[in-house]
Amino acid sequence: MSPALADANNGNWRTARRWQRFLSGLASTRIIRQWPDALADDDRAMLALHARRSAPAIAAWREARRPGGVGLILTGTDLYRDILVDPAAQASLRLADALVVLQEVGPLALPADLRGKARVIFQSTSSRRALLKTDRYLLALMVGHL
Repeated sequence: MSPALADANNGNWRTARRWQRFLSGLASTRIIRQWPDALADDDRAMLALHARRSAPAIAAWREARRPGGVGLILTGTDLYRDILVDPAAQASLRLADALVVLQEVGPLALPADLRGKARVIFQSTSSRRALLKTDRYLLALMVGHL
C-alpha cells in the first residue's frame, strides 16, 4: 500500500518498490494506492507506507478482516509531523500490528505505549568502506528527497 506509484517517481514510490523487491521471493506482492481493490480477497497481509495517507486502507482492512496482518512503514513525514497532529495517522498507529521505522531513533517519535510494536529496519543502503580523511577538501554527502 503506497500513496504513490511509479508515475510519481518519488520517495514513497521508491520505498514501496524496494520493499516489493525484498519480499518478492517470499510472497506474491503488488503495490496499490487504494485498498480494497479487485484482488483484495486474496490478500493475506498489508504493508502500508505512510500512516496518514494509508489510513483509509488500514481502517478498511481492519473492518473487513480479523485482527492481524497489518504492518505500517513510517515515513519521515509521519515521524516528524503527521503522527503528532493528525488523528488519521494516530489511528493508523493503533490499528497496525507492527510499526517499521527506517532509522534507529525513529521509535522515540512514537507514543511510549506503541514503541513495543516498532522495529527498526535499515533498508536503503549497504555498508560502505571508510574513506581516508583529508585536510585539503571537505568530503560531504547529502542524501534526501529535496
